[in-house]
Parts: sequence; C-alpha cells; structure tokens
Amino acid sequence: MNARTLLTLLALVAIVGGCVPIVATISATPSVARAARATATPPPSATPTPQPSVTPTPTLPPEVAVQAPALLPAAVGDLAGASAWDRYTIIAALNPSDLSVRGTVTLDMRNRYGVDLDQLYFHLYPNHPDFGGRLDVTSASVNDVPVTSDTLHNDTLLRLTLPAPLRPGQSAHVVLEFSAKTTKNASSKTFGASNFEAGVWSMANFYPILARHFADSGWDTRQVDSRGDFAVSSVALYDVTIDAPNGWTLVSTGVTIHDGPVNEQVHRQRFVSGPQREFYLGALQGLAQAETLVDGTRIVSYFQPGSADGGTFGLEVATQSLRAFNARYGTYPLAELEVVQSALTQFLGMEYPGVVLIEQKLYTKPMGDLEPTIAHEIAHQWWYSQVGNDAQGEAWLDEGLASYSQVVYDEAIGNPQRTEGELQFFRNIFITARAVGHDAPLNSSPADLGNGRYYPVIYAKAPLFFHALRRQLGETGFDRFIHAYYAAFRYQDVAGPDMLRVAQQSCGCDLTKIYHDWVLTAAKVAIP
Repeated sequence: MNARTLLTLLALVAIVGGCVPIVATISATPSVARAARATATPPPSATPTPQPSVTPTPTLPPEVAVQAPALLPAAVGDLAGASAWDRYTIIAALNPSDLSVRGTVTLDMRNRYGVDLDQLYFHLYPNHPDFGGRLDVTSASVNDVPVTSDTLHNDTLLRLTLPAPLRPGQSAHVVLEFSAKTTKNASSKTFGASNFEAGVWSMANFYPILARHFADSGWDTRQVDSRGDFAVSSVALYDVTIDAPNGWTLVSTGVTIHDGPVNEQVHRQRFVSGPQREFYLGALQGLAQAETLVDGTRIVSYFQPGSADGGTFGLEVATQSLRAFNARYGTYPLAELEVVQSALTQFLGMEYPGVVLIEQKLYTKPMGDLEPTIAHEIAHQWWYSQVGNDAQGEAWLDEGLASYSQVVYDEAIGNPQRTEGELQFFRNIFITARAVGHDAPLNSSPADLGNGRYYPVIYAKAPLFFHALRRQLGETGFDRFIHAYYAAFRYQDVAGPDMLRVAQQSCGCDLTKIYHDWVLTAAKVAIP
C-alpha cells in the first residue's frame, strides 16, 4: 500500500487496547563484530558466491529446492508449482557512502502468455518523481545476445527489443546490469521507503522488475499513478546475494541462507525468498530488535533504542495479527516476518513481502495508531503478497481487505467496542464523501479516482463492502468464502470477478446485485 492516504485515515482513529504478553528476546543490533569502515564495497564478482548448507527437497531442481528454508515446513510443497513462476537472481553490492546499489539481475522467464513476445518491459520504479532516486540499466542481453533498449514514461519503464520473437512456451535468460541510488533524509518530500534516514537505509524496488502481462491487454505499460501502490508484479522466486560493509544489518524478503566475511571490511549475505511478488532490501544501523516465534514463523521487530516500549508493543501486535489472520484467512506460509520502525513521514505504513515498514512517530506514547497500522500492513501479507491484484487498476481488492482486517484484528483480541468504533469510522468517512459527490464504483482505478475520491472509496467504502458481504453471507458463509478465496488464489493474480465467483460458489447464492451496486456502479447502497 502506498499509504499516503492512510496517514489521514488512521491519524483520526483514537484506539486504546490491551496487549497479550509474549516471550521475546531483546538485543542491540550487532555492531562490534561488524564495525563500520569507510571503504567502498568490492564488485559483487570479486569472489564466488558461497553455496548454502541446504538439504535439497526431493524431486525439485536445485535452483528451486534452495528456496525451501524461506517457507514453513508444511508449505515447502508449494514449490512444486515453481514451473509457473519466473526466477530472479540478483548479485549486488551496497555502497553507503553514496547510497548506491550496483549489480546484476538475471531473470529466467518463460512465455506463458499464449502470444509471441517481441519485447519485454521492466519497471524502473526509483525513477518515479515520488522516489527521488535513480535506477539505470547499463547493459542488457537476452539468451547471451546484447539487445537494444529504450525507456518510456520519464525513464520509469524499460523496453527491451528481442532479437527474435519469444514463442509461447519458450524460455529466455535475461541479464541486466544496473545501478541504483536512494535519497537521504528526504522522507518529508519523497517516498520514505526508498531513503536513508533514522538508521534505516530502505531500498524498495532497487532492481528492474518485469512488468505484468495481462491476458486482455498485453504488457502493463501504464504510467504509474502514485495514489495506488507502485508495484504491480506476479509471483517469482528470488535468490539474492548482497555484499555490504561491516556494521550494517540487512533485512529483506525471505531468509538468510549464508552470512560470512568477504574480507576485513565486507560481509556477504545470500537470501532466498520463496514465492514472492517483489524483493525488499533494507540495511540498518543502531536499531535494537525483539523477536518471537508464532505458529512457526519468526517475527522480528526492529526499533530505535529510545523506542523500546513501542518496539516491544509492535512485536505483540504483530504476534496477535499473525495469529488472528492465520485463523481467519489461512496460514501464512513464510518462515520470517519483519517489522521495521522507519522514517516514512508522509504515510504511516508500507508493506512488502515478509517486511513491513512503520512510521517512527507511532512508536511514541500514546501509540494509539501503532496497533491498527501494524495490523493493516501485516494483513497485506495475505492481500497483495499472497493473493495478488492489480493495485494500479483495482486497489480496492487488497486495500479493502487490509482495512477490513483492522476490524478482524479487533474482534480476534476480544475488543467489541473498538471493533464497532473502527466500523463507524469507515462509515463516517464514506458518508461524508458521498454527501459531497465523492462516491465512485469500487473497481475504479486510482488514476480515475483522483485525490478527492481515492481515500474514501478505497480505504472506507471498500472495507464496508466486505462487511456488507459478510452480513449477507452470514458468519459461517463468510468464513467459508474467505478461506476458499485465499486457498484458491494464493500465488496468483485476481480481479473482481474472481472474488465474486468464489463468494458465490461458497454460499451457493446469487451475489450479483451487491457486487453491481458496490463494485461496478456508485448506487446509493445501504451502509452496514
């Protein structure tokens, strides 16, 4: 979620609630063994990448079996579906002196689209004005043949022209050398998830990422609208090796399968992601951490040393959220989940696969907005990360369920007063917007909604739709629907009609009217 709008939404909610005690360990981020040195990182090809000590999963090829540690043991069987996913291999080096990342991304992809491909498109998100940074591709080859390239939309979209059409079913080996840079202390005016500030060097979308290919319209070449989430991408497997100067603690999507020295100044970590929509990378200095184990998943809360109360409370909220959503939606399949106190400034939270960033101000007392923000962002691990959708086209699908998950969370921790308060807040926002003509169909794109409608429609009307659907289905029916929806579309990309189909199959009833009135039109619906 590009949560600029969430800042206004959640800042108005005053929530006070209890927390469940958990067993946690708290420690300072290691800094002695990796004392910071003023040195440039050697290029990633300086030494061979060490091989991890991983037991290959039987029947899976090694490049897929190596991903097993990123998943819970019960979910490792999901890797049997790897033939449906592309694979990214990233080898890069961090240079904190100029906040740059330089390296190579290799994409092993297959044409699954049923049409010949003459071109490939990659998003270069850091070149969007909201990022304030830079991402350049310095060379490109496909199947070991250099290819020509150009960019669109102010360098935010890279186009590669293939030397020969890629036929349906054929594979391509794409190698891109890249260089990326982030801003520093710029969260008040740029996208704080790509910035170094308050001990967190956040490198969101630091590499070129393949655009989605839609069945009806082909490559996603739209200009990105920053009202919606930036990234629109399909599931892939990531194998990422990063060289970083000592003194930096890396956080990322997935898990570490190797961590060791390159030389006296530099250490190397190798990460595997499991099936994910994108790969997040951050580097921390001076933060403390607390962690616990929940339903087999390791949760780590990173926080500033002066925010120990907030960091511990954030871990408790993350624990409660994971338990609640595991029970309500279906099990989170990944081995790790990290929550990072960050300088976001213009918004309260941002989700990435396996990592959520939370605005630093929320960690100070009374911490009223910390709880719903963490619950919302963790819910995105189900709605966006596991079940994907077109955030630039139908943002209501993931944002609506993530916002409604704030209600689900309140119910799970046994706070009916706050549950009703959350719903009433959504009602008030939507009623006010509708009164001034700011209603719109839920399936409107962020670009079509504009600033006046995006927030009340996507963050208030959308969760109210799911509450109305729940009332129509009943508790048993809604529970059956939400489990079936998650199970049917995990690792896939959905659209509104897919959600409708599963809901109707779950109840054996006709839901076309509620879907028409809320999603397809701006009919004056009864507010639940």
